[in-house]
Amino acid sequence: MGCALLLTVAGSGAHHPTAGHPVARPAAGEPAEHPDPGDFNGDGYDDFVDVVESKAADGERYAAHLLVVYGSRAGLDTATARRTPAGSGRNATFLSPPLRADLDGDGFTDLVGSRGVSVTDSESFALFGGAHGLGTARRIGLPAGFHPLAAADFDGDGATDLLDGGHGDPDSTGRSQEGRILYGPIDRAGASARQAELDLGRRGVTPTTATTGDFDGDGRAEVVLTYPYVAEEDDEETAPTGLHSVGVYEGSEHGLVRDGRQEAAIEHLAATQDGVRAPAAGDADGDGLTDLLVPTQLTVAPADMPGAGGALTILYGAKTGLGTGRVPTVIGGTRPADRRRVDFGSTPTVGDVNGDGRPDVVVNTPGFRRHDGKVTLLYGGTDGAQSLDGEQEIDAESDGLPGSPNPYHWNAFGHRPPLLDVNGDAHADAVVYAPLYEQRRGAYLVLPGTEAGFDPGQARLFTPDDVITPLRPTLHRE
Repeated sequence: MGCALLLTVAGSGAHHPTAGHPVARPAAGEPAEHPDPGDFNGDGYDDFVDVVESKAADGERYAAHLLVVYGSRAGLDTATARRTPAGSGRNATFLSPPLRADLDGDGFTDLVGSRGVSVTDSESFALFGGAHGLGTARRIGLPAGFHPLAAADFDGDGATDLLDGGHGDPDSTGRSQEGRILYGPIDRAGASARQAELDLGRRGVTPTTATTGDFDGDGRAEVVLTYPYVAEEDDEETAPTGLHSVGVYEGSEHGLVRDGRQEAAIEHLAATQDGVRAPAAGDADGDGLTDLLVPTQLTVAPADMPGAGGALTILYGAKTGLGTGRVPTVIGGTRPADRRRVDFGSTPTVGDVNGDGRPDVVVNTPGFRRHDGKVTLLYGGTDGAQSLDGEQEIDAESDGLPGSPNPYHWNAFGHRPPLLDVNGDAHADAVVYAPLYEQRRGAYLVLPGTEAGFDPGQARLFTPDDVITPLRPTLHRE
């Protein structure tokens, strides 16, 4: 075929793939003993994944699609874009977040999730990685009702395990379905090495998010779960065990073991009137141990954070356990425009944007300027901690960005984690999505990392229509 279609640079003409046009494959890569979770084909360029909605074939409703766009020397290459629909049902959606992990141990990162109309009418699926990228989506034979919530090595044997936190409606059934771990490797038919049931429910309520990381460096992943209620609503006299809307479980050879030491502290940091905000994991100080990044609502602003409402708290990993070593770092949103905004610090993610060898952190502030949204880059310091010193803020009105933002300040400009090196230059890049950009068509903007941080003037733009509407779905059932 002809030249690959790359993301449209501001000011350049757009070349859109058309129906029936051959879809390009990414360059062939190599398997790795420990594959980069960002790279599905092992070619050294990270690949982008997102769930996006587009008009369905009948033109009257929207349908959910899992979008994959591969990296290349020139960045994300839209000619390689592939989509996987959530299903044929009218209300079909993706019921769990798509997870990146090497399920079958072949040295390539795979993508796994669940889709359907409801938790009782759904299926688990996987796209398996290889030298030429992900294969077509296939239904895999995981246990009925299994919804992958997290992928990590919980027992320390070197294979990826899958965790389902359970589900159910306690109002109608009186109990929730048990959680479950499928221990890897998990082959392409969905068969696992072994499995075990877990009681992760609390008063019939099951977790909605799971954040994994090896916080104590013992080779086994821990998991931080969030639940859709807050502890203050519980009667301590009838809940003497101390139920919390955060659960912390330690990985072990025999499954997950509850470690309640940090549950109350994490809940206090993450709690809002609408429930807890989901934390993220990453090595924020570069010491080789995973840290927990918690979006935090500051109910009382410290003296050195005038007007602060939202913040990011970093609980550091330690050999003695999460949060037991280094003093936590609290980074507050102090700009006047952030006053009364409690969502600074949302969706934190870690990566080296400026290439200085120190981890940086990127966060969103969705409520900035009447839901216009902004992205903030927090640089890693010489002491291994990020701060507001020298921060870089980018929003829909930043100079140099391509495309046309919505003039009414409802762009919802925010990055989609994780940070990815999509062009292999050793600088982490951020992919931002703004659903009302480009006259409400929505747009992805790739912010390239440079020695000076993100460079909006070199950002590249593509719309969901560029990569969704013209392409045939990659759907395969077995």
